[in-house]
Amino acid sequence: MSHQSHAKDWAKEHMKGLWTSPMYPFKSNYDLDESGIKNNVEYMIAVKSAGIGFGFSEPWVVSRKDRMRAMAVSVEAVNKRVPAYLHTTDHSVEETIELTNYAKDIGADAVMIWPPYEWAKTQEMICDYYEYVASKVNIPIFLYNTYHSGINMSPQTIERLSRIANVCALKDAVNDRAHTAQCIDLCGNDIVVNDPLEEHLIKSAVDFDQQLLLGTTAVFLMQSPTCQPIQDYFDLARQGKIDEASKKFQELQPLRDVWTQIYQVLWDKKGALHPLPYIKYWMDLIGMSAGPVRQPMHNLTNEQKADFRKKLCASGWVEKLWPDRVKHIETGL
Repeated sequence: MSHQSHAKDWAKEHMKGLWTSPMYPFKSNYDLDESGIKNNVEYMIAVKSAGIGFGFSEPWVVSRKDRMRAMAVSVEAVNKRVPAYLHTTDHSVEETIELTNYAKDIGADAVMIWPPYEWAKTQEMICDYYEYVASKVNIPIFLYNTYHSGINMSPQTIERLSRIANVCALKDAVNDRAHTAQCIDLCGNDIVVNDPLEEHLIKSAVDFDQQLLLGTTAVFLMQSPTCQPIQDYFDLARQGKIDEASKKFQELQPLRDVWTQIYQVLWDKKGALHPLPYIKYWMDLIGMSAGPVRQPMHNLTNEQKADFRKKLCASGWVEKLWPDRVKHIETGL
């Protein structure tokens, strides 16, 4: 795998296509579901995911032991078929370093790190955090800009961080194309800068020559092993067949609306929440492994589940994507 000085070259060569990262699957008794991790990896391989991550959704509700075990199971299940990356952020800088070094030891190709929730309150503190962690590890690092961290990294901060030898990519998940465009202008020649929103993908492919969709659940929630509409229109857009790509993109809008509706809480600048209960229920409906959310999050009520299934079925995509699970999705049984 890449050494620190080769991280940027590795990213430019390998970070292409649709990359995604699933949730922690739990059994009904809330134990970690290792077979579920493996099942999800196989599902993502079947939907032609070009890179597979793990560990973002619920790291704060699992023990360190379970977190490390889940990381290992995920990387082992991927088994070098596609690049594997792991989320290793922790509130403690030393824990972040230990988890990142552990990721390298178990064979991950890269890690994704976002600013810690509690103490990275300024742009300078964010830089201090990343620069210190990067100096202690030897694995490619993806920056993750998200309101979950409680702060939006400025394009200038990202440009500064892009100079770090093993920083090689940015997931700019703040739903702001102007922000992403500025990051591309400042450091797009040095690192792979990515707008991870599927609804922006055609524009990003055309305007920014974007060759990667990094870390969105749309890759496995809006595609299936037998039908990959996002991959289809992305391929067409990359080939310059914009009219054909746009037609296929628009056909997906009813399902995209379902995805977007549950994700609105994620972009609340005052306090981003996570649509995790809906994501996990969607996964269970289509044959992936998710199970319940752990405290302090709340699982969906029966009424919320029924309302979600109704919206999913009304999209017109259930029969196209999951023909063998239509009855289950309709009834929840």
